[in-house]
Amino acid sequence: MEVILLESFDKLGKIGDTVNVKDGFARNFLLPKKKALRANDENKKYYEKIKKELNEKNEKLIDDCNKTAVILKKTELIFIRQASDSGQLYGSVSPKDISLHLLDKKIDIKPSSINLTSPIKNIGIFEVVVKLHAEVSVKVRLIVATSEENAIEQKKPIDENKKNNTNDSSKETTNLKSEQREDDKQKNSSEIITFDKNEVREDKSNTD
Repeated sequence: MEVILLESFDKLGKIGDTVNVKDGFARNFLLPKKKALRANDENKKYYEKIKKELNEKNEKLIDDCNKTAVILKKTELIFIRQASDSGQLYGSVSPKDISLHLLDKKIDIKPSSINLTSPIKNIGIFEVVVKLHAEVSVKVRLIVATSEENAIEQKKPIDENKKNNTNDSSKETTNLKSEQREDDKQKNSSEIITFDKNEVREDKSNTD
């Protein structure tokens, strides 16, 4: 079935796109949820009337999602689970678990927005993609550990790497400032020498 999208969908299209979808998907989801219109002449004219309003709402939604993405980038989720000596969990961490954990932090994300192909079944550090909008996604770090102490141990290499990167950036900034000061000194020195030569030339001219 050919439909006009009233909402942007990842891998399907953006608002206003006319796309072909399976009849069942259109009848059972897109049309009853008012996420699309049948692509006929009447609906095409209707879409032109509501296009501006839809785009304005979508822009606001994207803006809100970007703000949420900034918060999620700074968010670290720690899951304490029992595990065997080999690190395999007695259980798992699912999108629903992640959604509930985020809700505890006052961040409401549906499990369906969390891209996890299969539940996490081992201890370790993972990056999970959260799809906030067809045009906005963000990676969230998960630490699955057997205890708080174990989580801290797992984080150490990452924290040390961050610290080293910060120190390297600081050194680069200091070196750039030093180079700039040296350039300024050389420039000033060159200007003084030129000025002295001109004075000498003027003195000789006056003597003649």
